[in-house]
Amino acid sequence: MSEPSRWLIGLLSALVMLEGQWCAASEAAGDALTLQSVLSAPLDRQYGVMSAAADILEAKANRALVDSWYDPTVSIQGHLRYIQPSRVATDPNTREDNAIGISARQRLYDFGRQAMREGAAKQQVISAELGLFSKEQQQRLALLNAFFAVLINDQIYTVQNERMAVEYVRLDKAKDRKELGLASDYDLALLQRAYEEVLFARARADADRRLARRHLAELLGVPEQIPAKLAIPHLSKWLSEKPPELDLAIKDALQNNPELEALRARYRASEQSLNAARDHNAPTIFAEVNGDYYQRELGSRDPLRAGVYIDFPLYDGRLRDAQIGKAQAARMKLAAKIAEQEANLREATARTLELIEVYRTAATSRVKALENFSDLNFTRKQTLYQMEKATDLGDAMVEESSAQLERMRTTYALAVYWAELAALQGQPIDRILAPLPSSGVLPSPHEPTP
Repeated sequence: MSEPSRWLIGLLSALVMLEGQWCAASEAAGDALTLQSVLSAPLDRQYGVMSAAADILEAKANRALVDSWYDPTVSIQGHLRYIQPSRVATDPNTREDNAIGISARQRLYDFGRQAMREGAAKQQVISAELGLFSKEQQQRLALLNAFFAVLINDQIYTVQNERMAVEYVRLDKAKDRKELGLASDYDLALLQRAYEEVLFARARADADRRLARRHLAELLGVPEQIPAKLAIPHLSKWLSEKPPELDLAIKDALQNNPELEALRARYRASEQSLNAARDHNAPTIFAEVNGDYYQRELGSRDPLRAGVYIDFPLYDGRLRDAQIGKAQAARMKLAAKIAEQEANLREATARTLELIEVYRTAATSRVKALENFSDLNFTRKQTLYQMEKATDLGDAMVEESSAQLERMRTTYALAVYWAELAALQGQPIDRILAPLPSSGVLPSPHEPTP
């Protein structure tokens, strides 16, 4: 091999080896985006959260509408009218019959229907608030995955970059051998094909890491602020943490899952609505005061009236039956959704615990084996390189980076599964960053505000 080729090979190997260290140093020098800041970022600009917040406003507006049933109402009535008086009229010369009056009405009692409607409206507000918390949980889970996706894509790019350097070195050496007649066109074409394949993989990895950053910015609600540097989170504690017992985890999920609690609140609201529909024909008692001015005086026209009245519906066709049927159908649908959600929660909790166990045992053991081999392989190749029996450390460097990639994938997968378990149990996602309790069970669940 010529001296220029040997110098180029050594330079490429050194540059690839130092690239990861240089990136880490540059990130430490600057302000890198942390996982804590991502999980605590405001979500009010995210469209899914905005929609859930609008549901709360709608539920509160509906509750205010229901609460207004007992509010007094005041109205003014009047008319301008020209008449042709009867021949027996007291004042046959009067042609104008104008009048203006004011009425005030106050509902007094409806035999319990209003309390049922108010209870239904209150439960709808609780359901909407729980729905917002559930949507925020989903959004923070998406942010967690997006944050990890950036770090993993960066590491994939590092691996592909090192592989490209290795293939380039092999191709360059093959060109030197061909000049000496020691390699054929077929050998050169084979290595050229391998180099172009890894060059394409590197370009794709470079694009993927840019797209991952853009996706993270979109989820944060700041698409114009693409994060350049991300801080590596310290999550190794989750590699050995034992998950809780399945029965206990399922019990917590069934008791505290916000989506399930939102459905239960809606079911309670549907029961109240059904009871109100059944009492549709109950009487209503109200008070009314009227004050009127008439341009044309008649004996039957009173300037002031006040009284207490009762309205007792006797027949309304099939309106009551239709309202009862509609309320019953809504309640049945919600009962079915609750049963479906409970089944999904049991399955999701079991799946999450199984994957936690797989990753903290088999996957972690696999990573340790990969890291052990990569360390021994690097030491071996380094010795051969120093003895000038090997021209580069490329393969060993790729093994080191690949082992690091698998370590990241395993650690981040475990963190995501623990975060999913927290979300299933109605707990904030950022609990994965807090110190672990000795029991291994996450802290007390979120308590929604009625």
